[in-house]
Amino acid sequence: MPKLALHEGEVTVRMYRQGHGDCFLLALPRQGGGDPVYVLIDCGYKPGSPAFLKKKTIQDVVDQIGEATGFHLDLVIVTHEHQDHVNGFWKQSDPYFKDFRIDEAWFAWTENPNDGVANDLRAQHKDVLVGLVEARNKLALAAGEDDSAVQRLDSLLALELGGEGEMIPTAAVLAAAVKDPANSGNKQSMKLVKDKAREHRGVQYLLPGEIWGIPESKGIRAFVLGPPRDPGLLRQEDPVGKEGFPQQAAGMQGLSFSAAAVAKKSGPGENAAPFSPRHCVSKAEALADPDSRSFFVARYGQGKQGENDKGGVQVPANAAWRRIDDEWLYSAESLALALNDGINNTSLVLAFELPARKKVLLFVGDAQRGNWISWKDLEWKDGERTITARDLLERTVLYKVGHHGSHNATLAGGVDDKYANLSWMGQGAFASEFTAMITAVNQWAIQVKPKPWNHPLPSIRSALLRKAQGRVFQMDIDQPKKPDEIPQETWDEFTSRAAFTDLYFDYTVRDA
Repeated sequence: MPKLALHEGEVTVRMYRQGHGDCFLLALPRQGGGDPVYVLIDCGYKPGSPAFLKKKTIQDVVDQIGEATGFHLDLVIVTHEHQDHVNGFWKQSDPYFKDFRIDEAWFAWTENPNDGVANDLRAQHKDVLVGLVEARNKLALAAGEDDSAVQRLDSLLALELGGEGEMIPTAAVLAAAVKDPANSGNKQSMKLVKDKAREHRGVQYLLPGEIWGIPESKGIRAFVLGPPRDPGLLRQEDPVGKEGFPQQAAGMQGLSFSAAAVAKKSGPGENAAPFSPRHCVSKAEALADPDSRSFFVARYGQGKQGENDKGGVQVPANAAWRRIDDEWLYSAESLALALNDGINNTSLVLAFELPARKKVLLFVGDAQRGNWISWKDLEWKDGERTITARDLLERTVLYKVGHHGSHNATLAGGVDDKYANLSWMGQGAFASEFTAMITAVNQWAIQVKPKPWNHPLPSIRSALLRKAQGRVFQMDIDQPKKPDEIPQETWDEFTSRAAFTDLYFDYTVRDA
C-alpha cells in the first residue's frame, strides 16, 4: 500500500477505527515538497470496543500507519495520559511502535518534569490512585472479585494505568503500577514516544497562549488553547446551567484528581477510609477488646449488615446497620470517576491554522468544562494583529469532538455567550464546511458493564448533525447519511473529499 499522499493546497485527516478511543494521522504539505509532514495525534482504545467494529485490531492500525508514513512520523502529539489515547503505542516485550522513527513529540505542560505546578498535580494524582487501589482491594475482599462495583472500579483504574490487549489489568498489575508509575502501561507508552523523539528533535511541553509551527510544514501553525494553568479550572468538569446539552448525566462538579488529593493528606495505607484512622475502630478490634466488646455489641451488634431490617419490625438498639463496615468502599467509584474527569481536563487542546484560507482544525482531546471556559481569556499576538479563541473557533472547519461525545466535553450555548461553546464554531464563510469527528463505538459504550456510557450523548450528536449539515464521521457508522434537505450536489462535493474504509476514514480540507 502506498504512502498517504497529498495534492497541492490540501491537508488530509485520517481518523482510524481502532475502537473507542483516539488515533488521528494528519498529512500536511511539506516545505520544499516531497512526502507530506506526518503528524499523529494519540493512539489508543478501550479494551473490548474493537469487537463491535469490523474485527480490526490495534496491530492492523499500527501496521497501516507504518505503511502510510514509511514508519516515519515528523510529530507525535499525546493529548493526555489515558488508556484510550495511548495504549496503542506500547505493549510489553513487543511495543507496537518499536519500528517507527519519531522526530518530535508534543505534550501538555502538565507532563513537564521541570514544572512545579505539574509536579504537584502528578503527586496528588498518585496519592489518590494509591487510596483507590487500596479501597478496591478491600472491596474485593468484602464483596468478591466478581462484584459489579469491583469490576467497574477496575475498568476506571485501567483508564489511569493502562493495560494491554482486551483484558482489564489484574489487582496485582494495578498495585504494581501504583507503587511505581513507571510500571503502568500508560507511562510506558508515553516513555516510548518521548525516548524516540529525544533521538531527534526532542520533546516539547506546550503552554496555553503559545503558537507553534508544525516542523517542516508549509506554514501551518498550532495555537495552544489548553489545558489551563489554574488548578481551580482543572477541577471544573461538568457544564453549569445552559452550558450542558439536554439529558446530561448527573455529574460531580468540582471534584477532580487534584481536589480529591488535596482533601486527603494521609499517607499510603492510611487514606483508604472515609475519614481519619484515629476515628475508626474495626469490628475485629472492638470484639477482641474485653473493655469495648459489651459496649460495641449492645449498640452496633455483631451480625451481618442487612439483618434486623425487615419492614414492620421494631429496630433493635444494636442493629448491625448502625456500623460502617465495608459499605463506604462503594463510594470509591465516585472518586475514580472524578479522577478520570480530572485527567481528561488536562487534555492538550490545539487549533491548527492552515496558511492560505486560515481554516482551523480543532483537536480538543477530552477537554471538559474548566478547559473550555479558560479559552475566552487567551490572546495570541500575530504581528500587529491579536487573535482570540473566538476568532479561531469561528474559523473552525473540522472539530474532533471531545471525549467520545460525552455530556461534559462539548459545551452548549449561543454565539453571543462569553464562553467558548459549539455555537462559536464554523461561522460565516466557514459554516458551509464545518465537519465533526466522533471517536465513539456506541453499541459497545451502552453495553459496558456494570454501568454503561452514553457515548455519544444523543443531544450532542443531534446538534452536531444540524450544525454540520450531516457531515459527521462516527467510529462505528460506516458512512454519514445525507440529510433530506441537503442538495445532492452539495453532498457529492463533501463525499468527494472523503474516503470510507473498515480501518479508517479520510477527510481532505482544501486550502487553495
